[in-house]
Amino acid sequence: MNTVRTVRRGTRPKLMMASGVALGAAVTLVLAGCSSGEDVGPKTADCPDGVITLSVLRAENNVPNDAELNDYSNSVKGCVKFKTQDVPFSQLADKISVLAPTGNAPDIVGYDSPNTTDYASKGILLPLDKYLPAGWKEDVLPATLKEQSYQGKVYSMGVQQDVLTIYYNKDLTDAAGITVPTTIDKAWTWAQARDAMAKCQKGTPGTPDIYGLAPTQLGDGTPGTVYGDLVMMRSAGDPKAPQDSSAYKTFYALSPDGKSADGWLNTPEAVDAAKFYQSLFNGPTAVSSKTGRPNAFIDGKACFDIYVGEQALNLKKANVPFKWGNAPMPYIKTPIVQTGALTVGVMAKSKHADAAAKAVAAMSTAPAVTKYNQDAIRMPTLQSVYNSLPMFHEPPFDMEYNELLQWGQPRPVTSSFSQYNDIVAKALKDIAYGSDPQQRLNQAVSQLQPILSSGR
Repeated sequence: MNTVRTVRRGTRPKLMMASGVALGAAVTLVLAGCSSGEDVGPKTADCPDGVITLSVLRAENNVPNDAELNDYSNSVKGCVKFKTQDVPFSQLADKISVLAPTGNAPDIVGYDSPNTTDYASKGILLPLDKYLPAGWKEDVLPATLKEQSYQGKVYSMGVQQDVLTIYYNKDLTDAAGITVPTTIDKAWTWAQARDAMAKCQKGTPGTPDIYGLAPTQLGDGTPGTVYGDLVMMRSAGDPKAPQDSSAYKTFYALSPDGKSADGWLNTPEAVDAAKFYQSLFNGPTAVSSKTGRPNAFIDGKACFDIYVGEQALNLKKANVPFKWGNAPMPYIKTPIVQTGALTVGVMAKSKHADAAAKAVAAMSTAPAVTKYNQDAIRMPTLQSVYNSLPMFHEPPFDMEYNELLQWGQPRPVTSSFSQYNDIVAKALKDIAYGSDPQQRLNQAVSQLQPILSSGR
C-alpha cells in the first residue's frame, strides 16, 4: 500500500541543492486542512489507537522524501501515514509563515536550517528534547547542534549538511603548472587562490575564454549569497581573539544575542575582505564574472568552481571529458565553512505532536538517516553515520566532511535570519558590482539594526 499521498501542481523544476540555491519557478499551492475525522482512521489489531495521517509540508525534491516517509510508515505497521505537499524552495519560508499560526498548520515541515532560531523564537516549532535518543548530542556535529538549538532546546535533529569546496579542472590546472591542495591542512589563503585562478584563466579578465573561477551556481547565479560569499568576510576574523576585538567580531558577523550587526558586519577586517571579494569580479584582477553561466565548469570553461557536494554528482552524470578534484575552501585568516541544509521539524500546532515527533526522530537517526545519507549522497550530521558509510571516507567527500567537522560554523544565528540574509545578500551583490565596501556595509548595518534589536 502506498503510504504517501503527494499533492503537486504545476511543473516540476530541475533539482538543485537548497541552503541558498534556487530551486526553480514558483507556483502557488494551498495546503488543505485535516479534520479529526480525516486524519485518524479506524482502530485495528496492529493500530489500537487508529491509523494517524500526518500532513507534511516540504520543498520540492527534498526532505522528508517519499522513501523516508514510506519506510517509517512500514516500520510502524502502517499505523502512521503521510499526506504531503511540495512547494518550490523559493516559496517555502513564506508558506510556513502563512500556515504556522492557523488551524491548517502541517504536522511535519521540511525547512532550511538557518531559520531554526527564527521559527523556534516565534513558537512555530515544537522542541524535540524528550525524543532525542541517548548519546545523540555527543554524536551530532557541533555546528548542527548549535544551529538546530534555541535557548537550550533542540528543535530539529538535522538529517544532512552542505559544505562548500573548490572543484578544479585538473587538466587545466596541470597545464598551468598549478598544484592544488586537497587536504584541509594545506588549504590556500584567498590570496594564493586568486593567484592560481589568475594563472589558470585564459583571455581578458572580465570576459575570458576560460574563467579562473566559474560564475556561481548559488542563489540566482550571480554574486552575493550569504551562504557562499559572507564566508570570505568571516574568514578575515579570528574566533580566538579577545571577544571585544574587531577580529573576533568579524568571524561571527553578528553579536551572540543576534541583536547587533554594527561593529560585527562592518569591521575594518570585514571591509578589507569585502574589497578583496570585489577584486574577484572587477578590473585587472578579475577571475570570475558578475553574469550567470551555470554550466561553465561542467562545460570546461572554468578552472575552478565553488559549490556543494552535488557538483560531484553533476560531473559524473555529465561524464565530463576532463579529470577533476576538489580542494578545501580558501580563507583570509581563519579557515571556516558555513553550514546549513534542509532539515525536518514538527510544527507546534500539530494535532498529533507526539506521533509527528516520533516520526521525525526516527527519520533523523540510524538506520533511517543512514539510508538517506547513502542514497541521496548527502553529508551526515552524525559521526556514527559517517563512520558507517565508507563512501564518505573517499574523495571528494572525505575532505568535505573534515571541513564540516573542523571548520563548520552556522550562518549567523538570529531570530531575524531571513531579513539578515536578504539585506546582507543585497549588500554583497552591490559590492561585487562595484559599490564602495565600507559605505555599503554601513548601509546594511543601518537597515539591520532596527530589525535585529526588535527581534522582528
